[in-house]
Amino acid sequence: MAGIRTVMVTTPVMLSDLIKRLAQGRVELDVVAELTKRRALARRLQQLRPDLVVIGLRRTESDIILTTLLLLLSKAKFIVFSHDARTVTGYELRFIKTGLSDLSPDAFMAFICPDNAKIGI
Repeated sequence: MAGIRTVMVTTPVMLSDLIKRLAQGRVELDVVAELTKRRALARRLQQLRPDLVVIGLRRTESDIILTTLLLLLSKAKFIVFSHDARTVTGYELRFIKTGLSDLSPDAFMAFICPDNAKIGI
């Protein structure tokens, strides 16, 4: 079975490595691109057709950037880190916003792939 097509966008290496390690044994992530720049981001994401986009916001940015991206990639899920990485928010189809900051690792992985995550109760 193929992994979840994932694109990391302006995500600090430490955070992207943490997500990859967190996924091991829980969810198979297929990281198809790690973009350090946002130039032509919408077009690049449309070409890459990810199931999951992990994006780190800049200091002066809000999550308004997601409006356009969600419309273009309505089937994708987005994990958005605030500029200081203290707030993590998940977005998915129909503009559902899910707070991820205080979730356990298993619940975090369940957001990425609810059917395949092993959630400990």
